[in-house]
Amino acid sequence: MNLILATSSQGKITEFRRILSGYFSSVQGIDIFGIRSEPNENGMSFSENAKIKLDFYLKKIKEVKATEADINECYIMSEDSGIEIDELDGNPGIKSARYGHPDMPSPERNKLVLHQLKDTSSSNRKARFVCYIRFSDFITEDHQEFSGQCEGKISKIISGKNGFGYDPIFIPLGYNKSMGNLSDNEKDKISHRGRACKGLVNYLFKNHEN
Repeated sequence: MNLILATSSQGKITEFRRILSGYFSSVQGIDIFGIRSEPNENGMSFSENAKIKLDFYLKKIKEVKATEADINECYIMSEDSGIEIDELDGNPGIKSARYGHPDMPSPERNKLVLHQLKDTSSSNRKARFVCYIRFSDFITEDHQEFSGQCEGKISKIISGKNGFGYDPIFIPLGYNKSMGNLSDNEKDKISHRGRACKGLVNYLFKNHEN
């Protein structure tokens, strides 16, 4: 079984390859098909945006009639994720990757969040990472959806070089260090993507048994 990830984000590709290692023969991004265009993520929720991405890339891959892989033996998975901060009324939310400005680098985006929370006490810095994934084959295009969350809080400093995005400012519940300071193995066990993928893996095993 081969899996195509409906993303060009190298950070996400690296994480999903690691989390799903052993369940698929290969895990590739859509760049293997030469696809550079991106959908307009105008959904009102993570779930809607994940569906928009899956529909868009299913169509694009079929249009290019990809020769790099046999789509009859492939599955495709899309994902939309972000961080919700209670004190910011749930923002950045579905705009996490574009918060502040679409071209803003992640370190600057993290500084922006910390600045917005500079007068907020530790007890009011609750936040969570959220992930929704959509999974389908290329023949029936029958979507399956799985989700995962990781509760925690926003730190007062940027710390850690592992991971990407908001990891250096997010402290998972039960930890005293940021996600950016966790090892890959530690992160994958508790992360929003790791938890969403558990649902996918359970689904795959159940279908395989049937």
